[in-house]
Amino acid sequence: MDALAKLIERVMDERDWPLSTLARRADISTSTLHSWKSGDRATGSRGPSPKLLRKFAEGAGLTVAEVFEAAGRYVPAELAPAEERRFLHLLRTLSAEDRRVLEATMTAMQERNAQPR
Repeated sequence: MDALAKLIERVMDERDWPLSTLARRADISTSTLHSWKSGDRATGSRGPSPKLLRKFAEGAGLTVAEVFEAAGRYVPAELAPAEERRFLHLLRTLSAEDRRVLEATMTAMQERNAQPR
């Protein structure tokens, strides 16, 4: 059983929740969680999406880092408010063409980081 499946089992055991309750709290389909728990994870060639992993973390009361690590994914770094303001300021100074280039670059980086390790 892989780490994500073990994490799901742990949450269910600690909270005494059936899979359906965990799915409802995370706003994820029971069938999706069941596939993760069974080790199937065939929710696309890349495994669970970052969006669903975040929803699972929130619904299960876990950190995003803990869930992403269990799923074998790159753990996203926290973005401090001051850092976010700096990035937005810099973004606003770019031309429309430069923003499109930056967006394409960031999308490629995100997709690379979304690949299972």
